[in-house]
Amino acid sequence: MRITRRLAWALPGVMAAGLVAVVQAPGAAGARPADRWGVIGRNSSGSPVAELRMGPYGRTFLEYPALQPPPYGQGSLGLTVDGGEKVAYGNETDFAGTRLRRIRSVKYWIFTGVDYGIGTVLPSFSMEVDPGLPGLSYTTLVYLPDKSVSPSRPPTQLRHAWQKYDATAPGNRWGSSRPLPGVTGCTLASPCSFKDIKEKMPDAVVSLSVAIQKGTDDAFRGAVDGLQINDVLFDFERSGVRKRVR
Repeated sequence: MRITRRLAWALPGVMAAGLVAVVQAPGAAGARPADRWGVIGRNSSGSPVAELRMGPYGRTFLEYPALQPPPYGQGSLGLTVDGGEKVAYGNETDFAGTRLRRIRSVKYWIFTGVDYGIGTVLPSFSMEVDPGLPGLSYTTLVYLPDKSVSPSRPPTQLRHAWQKYDATAPGNRWGSSRPLPGVTGCTLASPCSFKDIKEKMPDAVVSLSVAIQKGTDDAFRGAVDGLQINDVLFDFERSGVRKRVR
């Protein structure tokens, strides 16, 4: 198990399931963390690290100092995932039972923190759902930032910089982890728009979780911040996940 040394004493934040480490410092005074976020062990494999951390600061130009702060607050969810590993960091409570048709907007920010990051498969947003279709009681719907186009994703992917991804803006691409009965396409290999996938599952409900996930493709070093679902923003901070209503 890999645990960042400077926070290794925060063992209450380490999940026992699998070999996934979550490193979280104690809550700061005055902070109001949303305590229902963490690694989903059943959807994670290998020994990735999901760490609530300070920073990182990005560079939007070629200046030496990193001056671009995280989108919200001072911290983020740091992700270190090797090829073949998977991590899902999510909430298994707050959205359970929500009708899929009521999910109007999903946005989040990604920081790609390695020199070879261009072309790296990026962290996605996922929802485990009951599709409400005959013969299928479970699938995972995944926003695919790499298969989406602008304005859903930035027109140019940058390294060492924070960039916003809008999973419900025009150009978005989503896929179901399992084929939907009677539906052509809308799979991970042949994705469709979020609007289309909702129309094909009019009775679907979020069942087990919403999550930021990465894997099991290539390696990723970076961070995620500012996950917004409808009017609720989740700000990942070193002291915890803060919930804001916008």
